[in-house]
Amino acid sequence: MNILKEIILLVVVSFLFSYSCFAQTDAEHSQTEEKHSQTAKEHFERGDRFLSRKLIPDAIVEFKKALLLLKEDQDQLKAEIYASLANAYNWKGTHKAAITACNKALEINPDIANAHYDLGFAYREEGNRELAEKEFALYEKLLKQEGEYIEIPEKLSSEDIEKFVKPEDTSPKIDTFESEKTLDKMPDLTEADKIAQKASIEKFLREGASFYDEGKIDDAIDAFKEALEIDPEESEAHYYLGNAYADKEMLDEAIAMYKNAVEYNPEFVDAYLNLSMLYLDMDLIEEAISLCKHAVSTNPDDAFLCFHLGEAYAMNLQYKEAIEEYKKAMSINPMDPETQYRLAESYYEVKQFDLALEHATQAEELGYITNPDFMDDLEEKADTE
Repeated sequence: MNILKEIILLVVVSFLFSYSCFAQTDAEHSQTEEKHSQTAKEHFERGDRFLSRKLIPDAIVEFKKALLLLKEDQDQLKAEIYASLANAYNWKGTHKAAITACNKALEINPDIANAHYDLGFAYREEGNRELAEKEFALYEKLLKQEGEYIEIPEKLSSEDIEKFVKPEDTSPKIDTFESEKTLDKMPDLTEADKIAQKASIEKFLREGASFYDEGKIDDAIDAFKEALEIDPEESEAHYYLGNAYADKEMLDEAIAMYKNAVEYNPEFVDAYLNLSMLYLDMDLIEEAISLCKHAVSTNPDDAFLCFHLGEAYAMNLQYKEAIEEYKKAMSINPMDPETQYRLAESYYEVKQFDLALEHATQAEELGYITNPDFMDDLEEKADTE
């Protein structure tokens, strides 16, 4: 009888232990999923903050990062990201890409007023007045339903995007910057001193970010400089100081700060991206190529760096090299229609029309709005090969 009781007790204990393990595993899985979704949302919110400051390339990068992290049950967030991405593309002047992003947003949620506005704007800029007026009418209808109707001027300019379409976060705050530096290189400091210095650096970084977000660029610069007074090798302070200088069009100073950021942190991808885009904007193409090559060698799995190296090569008419970099970017992120289309354009330039048509078609399947004349020309040339 005692043996039977022991057996029953053992079975019960085993069951409870197994249940506890399963419960713990489920809890850990749930926490992982929550962290995953928050990361996508954080990139989206950061992109919107960049967009509000008109740091368009930075905003586009953040929105694309967010899209890569989305899960199947995050459709509403996906629609919002595509709508904001469309707004950024319109600011950049790549209206075909804006049309693609708007259509993706509206496929998920046809009641996003901002997406209809940006779609109308993009159609107008592309010369399709009929479709533009249709989208503006839908935009007005949705705003009237929401009680937020604003009269759209007959003649639109790019400034209208800022007037009518604003990020939802009306009082944005840039991320709290957590410095990953350990300050171990300061041998004369006690552990308590190191902790105090790290706290002071983060305080100035937060203050600088807050000033920057409010448009107080000079105050932001002063705060970031204070952080560098404490630790001249603080890469984040150099990076955000570079952003502030770029915003004031102090381009030489911005370049110097971005260079410092990547010198002290060779894996600082955002600093590489901003510096390379600044070089391209200044037509310093050779410098952009050299920088991107170094950045890709340091961060070989970053699709955005490969894409920008491809862009630099294409601007320099080095289409074969551009093709290799676009292919690398596509191998990392095959769902980016812009990379597919750039690859098609480069294949066209080297007269490999069948491959150009293949990638242009894939770009269309991913939602990219291609030029009909370009597609017709490709089909004709591919047939003659």
